[in-house]
Amino acid sequence: MSSPLLRAPQPSDADAWFDFLVAQQAKAYAGIVPEDFATGQDRKYRDAWVPELAAAFASPGTARRVVAELNGGIVGIASILDGPQDWEIAAGLVPSPAGRELERLYLDPSQHGTGLARAMFNVVDEGEDLYLWLIDGNERAHRFYKRLGFADVDEQHAAGNDWGGVGMHRMARLS
Repeated sequence: MSSPLLRAPQPSDADAWFDFLVAQQAKAYAGIVPEDFATGQDRKYRDAWVPELAAAFASPGTARRVVAELNGGIVGIASILDGPQDWEIAAGLVPSPAGRELERLYLDPSQHGTGLARAMFNVVDEGEDLYLWLIDGNERAHRFYKRLGFADVDEQHAAGNDWGGVGMHRMARLS
């Protein structure tokens, strides 16, 4: 069995990154978010996000991203960005507990338990203080992030309408 290739995303990966992200979010949050979550995300955000992703991949600035590729397809994505994000500021969720956010870490379920998530995290992580948002009820991810040294922050927020208003909270890894 071959191992996934870990590499920086290229502008040409933007479509596949978006498709992978939406599909994995729908799988990870099945039974938590609305059943039409994936089609709603695709319909609502694809036209704006894909060009933005391509531009971000071409000029990453301080963002750190990795793609895990196996047999020509994406099986994992991860990204760390400067925080807080615009939506957090608009919602009054500032200051953030750290200056950097683990924004994405998604794996195809076929890769669960292989060590790929930790390997991807290790590629993007430079040991700085980090925070993330976790959808309540995603216990597999919660256990994983705790193993990485993240702790729950006593802060709740309802996700947007696209997400069905489900609860979420921040976790942080602080030195």
